[in-house]
Amino acid sequence: MNKQKAVLLKISQLFQKYPREYYVFSFFGIFAFLIIIELFSFTVLNHSYYKDLAIKQQTSTTKTPVSRGNIFSDNEKGKVLASSVDLIDLAIDPSLEGNKTKLANFLTDIVYREICASKTTHECKKWLNKFLWVLEVPDFRMNEVYLKDRILSRVNERISRTKVTSVLLKDNLTVEQAFELEKLHLSGVYINGSNLFVNPEEIVDAPFVANRVALVIWEEKDTIEHLIRKRVLRYLLIQTKLSISTSDYLKTKLAEEKEAYARGFIKKEDMMAHFIIVSSQQHRYYPENGMASTILGFVDNSWEWKYGIEGYYNHLLKWKASETYAKKDSLGRLIEPLSLEDQTWLAWANITLTIDRNIQKAVEDIIDVDIFDYQANNISVVVMDPKTGNVIAMASHPRFNPNSPGEAFELIKVTPEKYPNPMVNLLGSRVLAVDNVSGSEYIYDGKKLFLREISREEYTDPTLEKYVFANRQWWGVYKNDIIQDLYEVWSIFKPIVFAAAIDTWEISRYDMYKDEWFIKIDNFTIKNVSSQCLGYKTFQNAMNFSCNVWMIRIAQRIGASIFHKYIESFWIGKKTGITLEWEVFGRLDPYERWSRAQLFTTSFWQWITATMIQMASAYSVLANGGVYYKPQIVKKIDFPDGKSIVNKPEATHRVLKETTAKTMTEVLVDWVNTWAAKNGAVKGYSIAWKTGTAQIAYKGRYESWPASTMWFFAWYAPAEDPKFVMIVKIERPRSSIFGWETVARTFARISQYLFNYYAIPPKEGK
Repeated sequence: MNKQKAVLLKISQLFQKYPREYYVFSFFGIFAFLIIIELFSFTVLNHSYYKDLAIKQQTSTTKTPVSRGNIFSDNEKGKVLASSVDLIDLAIDPSLEGNKTKLANFLTDIVYREICASKTTHECKKWLNKFLWVLEVPDFRMNEVYLKDRILSRVNERISRTKVTSVLLKDNLTVEQAFELEKLHLSGVYINGSNLFVNPEEIVDAPFVANRVALVIWEEKDTIEHLIRKRVLRYLLIQTKLSISTSDYLKTKLAEEKEAYARGFIKKEDMMAHFIIVSSQQHRYYPENGMASTILGFVDNSWEWKYGIEGYYNHLLKWKASETYAKKDSLGRLIEPLSLEDQTWLAWANITLTIDRNIQKAVEDIIDVDIFDYQANNISVVVMDPKTGNVIAMASHPRFNPNSPGEAFELIKVTPEKYPNPMVNLLGSRVLAVDNVSGSEYIYDGKKLFLREISREEYTDPTLEKYVFANRQWWGVYKNDIIQDLYEVWSIFKPIVFAAAIDTWEISRYDMYKDEWFIKIDNFTIKNVSSQCLGYKTFQNAMNFSCNVWMIRIAQRIGASIFHKYIESFWIGKKTGITLEWEVFGRLDPYERWSRAQLFTTSFWQWITATMIQMASAYSVLANGGVYYKPQIVKKIDFPDGKSIVNKPEATHRVLKETTAKTMTEVLVDWVNTWAAKNGAVKGYSIAWKTGTAQIAYKGRYESWPASTMWFFAWYAPAEDPKFVMIVKIERPRSSIFGWETVARTFARISQYLFNYYAIPPKEGK
């Protein structure tokens, strides 16, 4: 008690020390300082947040739908490859009364048409897994009755729901926000990747949850509380972005039901229309799905272009978007509509490609089958018209569906059943393993995983939980393999070297040379493969059996300077200039820097790289009489004012004499009739071609284990009057190490289709 009195006495003495006005002024001074601090927070520190909040409260924003120009193939019918259309999202109101058995059957029919009808087995299985929300259907059968039973079971499960159990509160969460939310341990609040969801049925105290979440994600508490309230489910999404054919079927069925009701054929309680909710939104739509996707690129949900024609010609395809703002009064009613953005509209252009839709589709169908038969990582094909430089087809597998490009990020768990020999099965794939310390975030089966890329040496480590991307290439599937990947093309380069030697009169096809099987250069030895090379042979024989030593003899005769000039003249070491995004090219060192060893190895294309489009252009020179044509993939651009730009064939320069090109055709036809690759011949047709096998390098050395090669096929036909040039590449085939069992088969099937498609008759005796 005495101690308390002593304290009070000291406080009293302190207040008596200064006049009362001093304390009054001090109080108001501190109060004013706190107000200034708060105002500083509103006007400076959190200015953007409160400005956006005020704009939302005072204005309403309407975005005018964005559109883009069309992309067409070079066909009269069925030629639309990309367009901007209104696609339907199909939903229902499950809270309504009515014949839900009939509704379930109808929705099952719609879903089946969308995900499986007219689809390949692979596509149907993939989309069924997504609809059923499972990783894999264990007993999958491509049977309509079976598929509809599985879909119906899932539809019945969904339409029986009565309460809202999932609400997206925020997407694109920052790492910090996700971390803070996880620390709160709020029941009913879930984070999936960068998305924040809530289940209103699991929330006990909505105001409390709304307040805690609002502080983290910087949203209004009242808005969040409104979103997480418990409520009856009135909107259940069944399928998004229905295809045009399925949308037409849906509209037809609903119209038929309306007509039947008007005529008294069905009762009102048996109608489905009152359940159905359809909404249309404008999307970039690719009617052929994955066909030509690596040529086209894609436009994402934000209408941002990615890759391909969509990227290269974005400035011509796009149409400027516009936003219209309208003021709101204190009750939220719209007043005085006004635009705060320039209303100058920029109309789009339409682009017609040189691609033949039918050939593109046929080529893709063939390689889609072959890649699984060969157990290969990749197959790529390019078909050109050698007399114009026009690209007729440009196809790869794997590829992506531009209508749903996010599928490129799908993961598959590595199991012994799927990958019994991981060192061979996974070679060339991007393999990840769980690492919660240094891994990056991924989503698998709706769950967050932290994964890191592993080395090949870790493929067989049983302690690692491993995953691989479903397409093997991850985002690399967006790339156009024909223009964006470099390869050592090896033996298909030999005809170019041979042509240079003939063009300079250094040799003729029947000149003799002595082949001693190998040549030593410094500390290593270059050998032939075939025993047919040994001894005194003609250069034609050397071509027929792809002898390496003869290539070195030719390079020695030509000399580095002229040899380098011819390589450049075939446009190796430069961009072709084809109008697609991100074309690459390999570096060609000046000949002055070539060592003796480099001259020798360059003669059969070791340590030099090229793209498939470069090689297709080079073979076009041999096929068309010696002239280099710039490769083209756009035929015409049509502008809204009626004007057009038509791209004419562009012959840039002569590479070879016409007689040289004719001789090379005879050389390659003779090679076809001699070498084992004749297994890929098409009966009745004279064809000029060359095969090539390239070893794949890893860590500065060539791989020597299974699935470590690439096979190439370079071809033009009919030899007497070439209509096509084609390059085929198969990467890491596992079914066979022999090209005549893989690449030759693919080549022959595509060739036969081309001859039939263009009605080129076979010749007797061929």
